[in-house]
Amino acid sequence: MRYLIRMVSFDDLKGRLLPSVRTLAGSVGVVVRSPKWTSYGALEIDVFAPSKADLDTFLAAVEPLGTLEFARDLNVAPSHRSCKQLFSEARVYFNSERYWECHEALEAAWRLLSGEEKLYVQGLILVCAALVHHQKGEGEVALRVLKRALRQLDFEASHYHGIDVASLKRHSERIASSGRFENFSI
Repeated sequence: MRYLIRMVSFDDLKGRLLPSVRTLAGSVGVVVRSPKWTSYGALEIDVFAPSKADLDTFLAAVEPLGTLEFARDLNVAPSHRSCKQLFSEARVYFNSERYWECHEALEAAWRLLSGEEKLYVQGLILVCAALVHHQKGEGEVALRVLKRALRQLDFEASHYHGIDVASLKRHSERIASSGRFENFSI
């Protein structure tokens, strides 16, 4: 079973958080993969556990290391949501640096679209993918993906489902040209 969790380390453990989490995971029979770091030092990981009880044991084991921000069960199929709901959810995820989940929400909306809208949303998905790679410490890959995204971020409307189109493109272009990632909101 797969879960997504995010936790913030207590100050004295920041540098040792991931190795400690991996050690504890191995000791309770779960697997930790795909570590991603937020700008404020939170660690987001995929946790593969044989059962919910095993996840609960793991969460209890890592509790002394930091504060759990969220734990999401990825085994539950998402309910049907409208494009409006998906974009609202995506904005919340993006602005909380939950880029993988934003990518997933946008992908669900993308499946419902066609034409120019579909291409633009694919560009948004690629921006999220770039930011996930950045969180994983894969800077060169992140920049390549972001540069691919820029080719699809031209859109006639100034706002799209609450997203400031020009601002998103400006931030993405600045990151691509400087090579320095920055956080921004959509």
